[in-house]
Amino acid sequence: MGIEYSVAEGVATITINRPERKNAILLAMRTDIQHAFEKAQDDDDVRAIILTGAGGDFSAGADVGEMGGGGTRGALMRMRHMHRMCRAIAQTNKPVIAAVKGVCIGMSWAMALACDIVVAAADARFQFAFRHIGLAPDGGAAFLLTRYVPLQRAKEILYSGRFVSGTEAEKLGLALYALPAEEVMIKAQELARGFAESPTIAIGMAKRQLDAAPAQTFEQALDFEANIQPLMVTTEDFKEGTSAFKEKRKPSYRGN
Repeated sequence: MGIEYSVAEGVATITINRPERKNAILLAMRTDIQHAFEKAQDDDDVRAIILTGAGGDFSAGADVGEMGGGGTRGALMRMRHMHRMCRAIAQTNKPVIAAVKGVCIGMSWAMALACDIVVAAADARFQFAFRHIGLAPDGGAAFLLTRYVPLQRAKEILYSGRFVSGTEAEKLGLALYALPAEEVMIKAQELARGFAESPTIAIGMAKRQLDAAPAQTFEQALDFEANIQPLMVTTEDFKEGTSAFKEKRKPSYRGN
């Protein structure tokens, strides 16, 4: 029970492992997820990350049994733990893929949207259920949702608290793929291995540019890339990429 962490072929797989409770996330597990992402971030052998759930579900979100205790102070403490976890997911400079089957509810849907790509089962069930228990959205849900869908659609999803299928999520742009459940992890691993063979620093810089872009003017975006690109030409991957292009061969990137 808890969080499983494994690395193979340059890909770290972080698995929420509490299937008997649909992978509902306990307070201690938030810290474990945070530490798993920090470990992957700091490991040069890890060049892509998959976040998934054990068994047939991604996660039912925060464990309701832990909610409400300790009054305002307890609620603030739980929020701090959650926000550290969400930042660790969103701020890693390596590509992160959420592989989603079954339910993906509340905080866990926000976690999936904090990843770079969502690969979902067509019959997955996404839900922001906050309104059903008298809570406002958390985990960055309102911010992340409006990065992907128009404001009116975000309001409809949050205000209604309805389920969104994997198929609908793909149509709305909330998932990149909606596949048969048995193909979800296969596709996530295929994507992750491809990213792991890419120039890691360049991908990380592209990620930072995309994260910053909505709040920038065009001139600010140009200034940002002008600061980045001179650093990129000093990397070994740039040298390898240009050499491979000239020699008409496939590049072998090392992530440095």
